[in-house]
Amino acid sequence: MKQVKVFRIKGQYKQRNQVTPFSKELCDTTEENAIEKIMQDLGSRNRLKRNQIRISSIQLISPDEVRDPLLKQLLSTDFKIPFGRD
Repeated sequence: MKQVKVFRIKGQYKQRNQVTPFSKELCDTTEENAIEKIMQDLGSRNRLKRNQIRISSIQLISPDEVRDPLLKQLLSTDFKIPFGRD
């Protein structure tokens, strides 16, 4: 079983004549998989090609440093997935 890590990816993307910075936190097993996910997410949401996305930094962070509320809730120990039978 692979260990899941939390990554913070920062960069920018160019859309029309405008450069927009981004910062995204996500869980994945490797840095390469995290980069692939961010490329897919930004490409599908903003109709971007991969050459329009520039990643400036990738940081491995601890669960205590997470800022994203949804990700923080998923990483908490008391989080339970509801299945409808309880």
